[in-house]
Amino acid sequence: MFTKITPTTDSQLSNEDVANLVVGDALEKIAQLTGLSQEEAIALFVNQVDQQSDAISQKQSTKVETPLLEQSEFQFISSLFN
Repeated sequence: MFTKITPTTDSQLSNEDVANLVVGDALEKIAQLTGLSQEEAIALFVNQVDQQSDAISQKQSTKVETPLLEQSEFQFISSLFN
């Protein structure tokens, strides 16, 4: 399937703009491929994003009980930059 892309240089886009373009394009393609309305495509997309964010949050729920650096190591590293 050919999709016409309006050229835009990277310097004109911020990270948020890039994310908005990607999400907008994804929603259009979901609607085209599935025959769903725009609202149904958004609901499907949100459902998938929620599932992915739940999976990611479960993976990142580890806690650090011991200090990462001992005080002497911290002082040595700090002295390198002072």
